[in-house]
Amino acid sequence: MVLQFFPNIPLNWMTVRTLSRIADKLKVLNEFDIRGKKTLAEQLKKYGANVDKMNEYVQEIVEYFDIGPVDRDPYGILNRLEYIIDLSRFRLRSLLKSYAPNIDEGTLSTLENTAAVANILHLINKVAKHYYNLAKKFRNFYIAQQIEFIMPQLIDLAKNYYKALPATTQQIPIGDGIGPLVIANMYRKYNVAEVKDVGNEMILGEAYFENRKLLLMKAKGPGGTVGKPGASVKQIVDLYKDAIKVIITIDAASKLEGEETGSIAQGIGAAIGDPGPEKYKIEEAALTYRIPLVAIIIKQGFNEAISPMVKQIATKVDEVIERVEKLIREMVPEGGMALVVGIGNTLGVGNGA
Repeated sequence: MVLQFFPNIPLNWMTVRTLSRIADKLKVLNEFDIRGKKTLAEQLKKYGANVDKMNEYVQEIVEYFDIGPVDRDPYGILNRLEYIIDLSRFRLRSLLKSYAPNIDEGTLSTLENTAAVANILHLINKVAKHYYNLAKKFRNFYIAQQIEFIMPQLIDLAKNYYKALPATTQQIPIGDGIGPLVIANMYRKYNVAEVKDVGNEMILGEAYFENRKLLLMKAKGPGGTVGKPGASVKQIVDLYKDAIKVIITIDAASKLEGEETGSIAQGIGAAIGDPGPEKYKIEEAALTYRIPLVAIIIKQGFNEAISPMVKQIATKVDEVIERVEKLIREMVPEGGMALVVGIGNTLGVGNGA
C-alpha cells in the first residue's frame, strides 16, 4: 500500500544510495587534487615563490584555461588555433616566472609540465563534483547513475596523471619521449659532434649513414617541451627543398587494449599528436616538394605515455633505429638526404651530442 501511494520512495532510496557511493569515490579524486596542488606548491617554493601568497598562486594556476577558436567558419582556423595555443602557453609561462622568480629557462618547461598536471587533476575533480552536486540538488537518479558509471574511468585518469608528477619534478623521461630518445641515441651512434638550435625549441644534428646525409631533429632537452616540430620541419624543407628524399617522423601512439606495450608499427603520414597546426605544416612542406612522409610509431597506453618510461618502451630504441636505417637504404639514394624527426616530450632526454 505504501508503494502504491508513494511510488517515488524506491527511486529516491536508490538515488541516495548511489550518491553515497559517488561521495566515497569523490574523496579519492579530491585527494589526487590536493596532492597535485601540494607538489606544484613545493616546486614554486623551490624557485623562490612568496610562501604567504602560495595558495593564491596555486589556485590561479590550477584554474587557468584557454578557449578554442570558433570553428563554424573553418577558413583560417589552424592559424587561429596556433595563435591561441602560443598565447596560452606564453601567458602560463609568464605567470610561472612571476611566481617563481629564481627559475631559469631550462627548468621553466619542467615546472610548466607540473602545472599542467596539477591543472588537469583539479579539473577532473571539479567536473566530477559538479555532476554529483547536480544530481544531489535535483534528486535525479539518472544523472547520479551516469556519473557513477564513469567514476572508475575518472579515478583511473586522475591516478595516471598523478603518476606523471615524479617525472615532471625530477626530469625523468616519460613514455611520450621515445621519439626524442631515439634521436638522442642516433646522435651518439653517428658521433654527431654538434647540434644547432633551429628555433621553435627544436635542435638539429647532421650525420652520415652509408653515403647518405641525415638531418636529425628533436625538441631541445632536457626540459619538458615538445617544441614546434612542424614549423622547424617547414624551415628545413624550404632550405633543402627536394634534396630531401624522405621525411621520417617517430612518435609514441596509443595502443588498443590487448596490444603489446612497445610494439612498433610503420605507415604513411606525419606521426604527431598535436591539435593540428604542427601536423599541417609538416604535411604542407612534404606536399610542396613531393617528399614521401613515413611514420614510425611505438605503441603504449595513455598511462604509460605520461608516466616515467617503462623498460618495454625504452628497450625499443635500437629496433626503431634499425627500421629508420632500413627505410633510408630503400628510399634515399647514395648522396641523398633524409630528415628524421623525433616527436614528443623531451623531458629528461638530453641533446645527446
